[in-house]
Amino acid sequence: MSAATSRTQYGKQVTESINQTRVRYVILFAAAIATPFVYPPTWPLVWLALASYALRMFGVEGIYHRYFSHRAFKCSRPVQFILAVIASQCGQHGPLWWASVHRHHHQNVETPDDPISPRQHGLFHSHVGWVWCERYKDTDLDVVPDFARYPEILWVNKHYTLLMLSGAFFIWLLAQAGAFGPTVSGGAALMWGFFLPTALGVQTVSMVNSVGHFRFMPGGYRRYDTDDDSVNRPLLALLTFGGGWHNNHHRYGASARAGFAWYEIDVTFYILKLMAALGIISDLRERLPDDVREEGGLSPLPAGDKVRS
Repeated sequence: MSAATSRTQYGKQVTESINQTRVRYVILFAAAIATPFVYPPTWPLVWLALASYALRMFGVEGIYHRYFSHRAFKCSRPVQFILAVIASQCGQHGPLWWASVHRHHHQNVETPDDPISPRQHGLFHSHVGWVWCERYKDTDLDVVPDFARYPEILWVNKHYTLLMLSGAFFIWLLAQAGAFGPTVSGGAALMWGFFLPTALGVQTVSMVNSVGHFRFMPGGYRRYDTDDDSVNRPLLALLTFGGGWHNNHHRYGASARAGFAWYEIDVTFYILKLMAALGIISDLRERLPDDVREEGGLSPLPAGDKVRS
């Protein structure tokens, strides 16, 4: 029996109906818009929102994207589970759903089967419309068999809404206990620490799908002449902790770094480097192959510091 026929088939995992997804997003964005009107901004609330946004953005870019989608580093099974739980706070479904859709995107980039291609479907569909489609609501586990074999990750993927709401409740509890200062109520912490930063994170990541693949819009550049329409956008890279270096990523997606040049700020990569130094993760794939460096006009690696295969 060949390896292809003997490979375990996992099928699809159903997590929620498309109407549940739609209602969840409507509530999320309606609450986010109402946040500054219901609870006017104060410095403690602003700092809470920024810290919450940072956690969620790293969850998407560092964990969902670079780990579960591209395996840019390794970690132990307990750490893998903890990272999955942390990333589930981002409000963008579970880790296996996110990774399966992203791998499908790379495998079918800019074709009619690519759900997030502005070239094929327009900016609105690539930004948000595809998430509302029945076609993409379930997780195709056969696209992520390397992680679908872990029951605990399947559990996180299925119950991401419960985990996300548990995180929101934890923020409320911390506020009630006075963790954010005497002026921050539980309701204010919930709005500024959960609804607003989660909605902002969803929007900025969606911009990587839309304007990150729209080369005709100003404010970006293409380091590599890839077959797709991916663009490096510096401002978007800051907002997404490195995800905006999208043309770099589409040229060499296996890397733990998306900012290839020294001036391309990649917050996610800096955090991953710290985690590796602390021994939390290992085998960080940070070296760029010589041909990728040469093609991108980057300085060559010093002698004796070449990429290991």
